[in-house]
Amino acid sequence: MKKISFTRISMALAVAVLLLFSLQSCKKEKAPVDLKKKAHVMFSGSQEVPANASTGTGMGDVVFDPETKIVTYSFSWQLGSAAATTTNMHFHGAEDGSDTKSSGVVIPISGFTTTSSGSISGVTPVLTETQINQLLAGKWYLNIHSSTIAAGELRGNIKF
Repeated sequence: MKKISFTRISMALAVAVLLLFSLQSCKKEKAPVDLKKKAHVMFSGSQEVPANASTGTGMGDVVFDPETKIVTYSFSWQLGSAAATTTNMHFHGAEDGSDTKSSGVVIPISGFTTTSSGSISGVTPVLTETQINQLLAGKWYLNIHSSTIAAGELRGNIKF
């Protein structure tokens, strides 16, 4: 009968362990899960409260990142009159906010063009937990004010 040395058994065991670990590293990595919430927003005068007769339009995207607690936005608009100027824009929202209610300003937007049309993109400051809950519950909207409809010409409700 042939004797198997302890060294040979140790070597075979070491090779088996190395092979096992190398095969383990060949497993495919799972793609990271994107937790960002994305909304496509359409602007119109009919969404204002009360609704107005503006023929202006707009559209854009709002993305909320739960890791950074920041909203990234990008949108463009055209007011109903080429003679009108864009005077203000901001995010509105409240605990009791809804599509059929006006709410207070939550986050102002600066750096927009004052002409009758334009586009803008940017990021918000870090949101509070209350703001996050309102935003995700559909209680926020974007509002664009003009020289012809100072109370708000275009509104885009944010729904994820």
